[in-house]
Amino acid sequence: MMQNKDSNYSSFHPIDIENWDRKEIYEHFSKLKLPHYNLVTTIDVTRLIAYKQQHKRSFYLTLIYLATQCLNKIENFRLRVVDGQVVSYDRIHTNFTHKTPQETLFHFYTAPFEGTLQEYVERTSEALPQQKTLFGGLPHMPNLIYFSCNPSIEIVAVSNPGMEDPEDAIPRVNWGKYAEHDGRWLLNLTITVNHRFIDGSHVGQFVTMLQEAINQI
Repeated sequence: MMQNKDSNYSSFHPIDIENWDRKEIYEHFSKLKLPHYNLVTTIDVTRLIAYKQQHKRSFYLTLIYLATQCLNKIENFRLRVVDGQVVSYDRIHTNFTHKTPQETLFHFYTAPFEGTLQEYVERTSEALPQQKTLFGGLPHMPNLIYFSCNPSIEIVAVSNPGMEDPEDAIPRVNWGKYAEHDGRWLLNLTITVNHRFIDGSHVGQFVTMLQEAINQI
C-alpha cells in the first residue's frame, strides 16, 4: 500500500474504507455531530512514584512516555483523517501542557516520541524551561496525543474543550493529583476518544498495557 510522508515525524498510509473491517462502525458514528466520548478509570502508580524518587525523574514526563509507548502499539489510536482520507500513522507523538510552580500561565509543548525513556525525559526536561511562548517544540501535527494534568487536586473526571469537529481523532488523556488509598497510590485517568476509530475495548487494552508498563518499570 502506498505510504505518504508529510514531515520527518508524520509518515502514514491510507486505509481502504471499502475493505475495512471497521467500515460499518465508522460510517455509523460518522453520522453524529459529536462522536467523542470519555472513559474514566483508575491506575495504581505506586511503583511509578518509587521509580521517580529513586531516579529523580519527572513523574509527569515518565507517565506521558509510558502512555504514548502503549498507545503506539494499538493502531486505532494512530488513526486520523487527512484531507478527508482515513490514514494510519506509523507513530504518534506527545503534546502536553506544563508550567513551573512559579508560573501562573501554562504552555503547550510538542515533543517527538523517540529514544529511550531516559533519553525522552532528559531531552524534554531540558527543553521546557526554555519555552517562552504558548506553543513550543515541534509544529502541530495530526499524529499527536494530547496530555494534560492538574497536579494540585485529586480529579475524578475531566472534559476537554474544542471537541466540535467530528473528524478530530486526537485522543486526550487527562489526570489530576495522585492520592493514597489503603496504602497504594492511585491516579484517576480520563481518556477522550472518537468512536469512529476507537472502541471501549481499545481503551481497555491501553489501560491494561499501561498498568503493566508501570508495574514493570
